[in-house]
Amino acid sequence: MTTNNDYPGRGLHSSKWDEMFSIGGFLSPLLNRVKSDKDLVLQIRNDYINIYYKGGNMLKVTHGPGFGFDHNYFKGEGIMDEQLQKKEMGKMLSIIKEEHDFDKFVHEAKAVMNKYWKWLEEQGKSLEEKNEQHYLSVCNDETTEYTVIDLEFQISTICDYRYQKPPCPSGRKRNEDKTSPRFDIVAVRNADKRLCVIELKKGTGALASKNSGVGDHADSFEGSIMRNKQSFIREIKKIVEDKKNLKLLSKTFDFKDDDVEFMYAYAFSDSTKVEYEERNLKNILRENSCDYNVIYLDVNSYRLK
Repeated sequence: MTTNNDYPGRGLHSSKWDEMFSIGGFLSPLLNRVKSDKDLVLQIRNDYINIYYKGGNMLKVTHGPGFGFDHNYFKGEGIMDEQLQKKEMGKMLSIIKEEHDFDKFVHEAKAVMNKYWKWLEEQGKSLEEKNEQHYLSVCNDETTEYTVIDLEFQISTICDYRYQKPPCPSGRKRNEDKTSPRFDIVAVRNADKRLCVIELKKGTGALASKNSGVGDHADSFEGSIMRNKQSFIREIKKIVEDKKNLKLLSKTFDFKDDDVEFMYAYAFSDSTKVEYEERNLKNILRENSCDYNVIYLDVNSYRLK
């Protein structure tokens, strides 16, 4: 099946990127900062990039170049008026646009985002899974058992492997209203170069949910990537190629292009209840007809193995 012409897929498609990321190019200092700062991760989207700070999107960059910072982060500063938030956002982005100072921007953006996350926690919202995704990304590379290629991979509604509702096995819970599912992690298992799509789960609370449980995640994979693996693989190959050009991956890095494996990564929430949690997970997987492998993560460990 050929790729949908209306959907170029994730990747840096504009010829402007090479110039902007080259030595002396406008985005070269930003790329160097990402490489030297373990709090930051660069992910490639559909002809734009996102710079993530501990799982939160710090900066969107287009090939204009254009820059975006989420004005909602200023709620942590106590600014609830949207117009005032956008005014502060403009001041923040002027550090890049006018001063051309990426280090200063990162420093100030981190401070604003830290206050926002503290504000969210005060509202009773958990940031645990977002933080764990970040640490999984930085702790799994070409020197470990898995190399993380992408996070929060969302399926486009116009791609060749767009979600189409598959038959639902007996007992499986799924969200009947979803249109563009999102997967936590895309990685390569370094030992056999196998491309893997991984869903991260922690604790037993949401395992059986119809909106975010193990059954719904399996349904998302079976109704999208499993239908047209080669189209998905081509898109990941483009991301890998671009990351190699940016020296975020080594020149020799590659993966097999014949299949995609789906699995779960389960993080134990309590070191005293490991056997209970593992037994409970296996029961829920069986009830939801999820015959997929599980990577078990030790408490407070972020190594996929």
